[in-house]
Amino acid sequence: MKTSLRATLASFAGLVATAALSLSASASDPIYRVDLNKTQILRLPAAAGSVIVGNPSIADVTIHSPNMIFVVGRGYGETNLVILDRNGGTMVDADIQVTAITPTNGIRLFNASSRRSYSCSPYCQPSPVLGDSADFVGANAGQTPESSGVGAIFDSPLAAGGSPFDAAQSELSGDQ
Repeated sequence: MKTSLRATLASFAGLVATAALSLSASASDPIYRVDLNKTQILRLPAAAGSVIVGNPSIADVTIHSPNMIFVVGRGYGETNLVILDRNGGTMVDADIQVTAITPTNGIRLFNASSRRSYSCSPYCQPSPVLGDSADFVGANAGQTPESSGVGAIFDSPLAAGGSPFDAAQSELSGDQ
């Protein structure tokens, strides 16, 4: 009985080792994940000769130096990045996935088919991102603190001791 149990355990260990090897072999095609509107630094082992992005509206690159590239998440989705050395050899051939996360101090309000994003650090302010309703993005794009109604926050439910949700809900309903 002990021999049979040892043989079973040995074969199970062999299967686990084989599975681990096959997983590491499939991981040779790297996938870079970049958050929307964020930048990741990609350091190269040698100077790049050419840099090609499949869809620059999803991810874009800025070449900082021959050995350093910044990858910026521009829109949701997946694209690819190919970097060739000066002799035309492939240095990088990778997929880039651009995702969006709600910031730690952020909230998203859904009202029927409309969505609005807010950053609540320390006060809730509009923080439009891709996927928010067009009127919300248009009304809040490129505003400076002086023109974004920062002074109005002191008249909001948040200043009166309400929650960030109350302040954002008040703005949605137009009760400011």
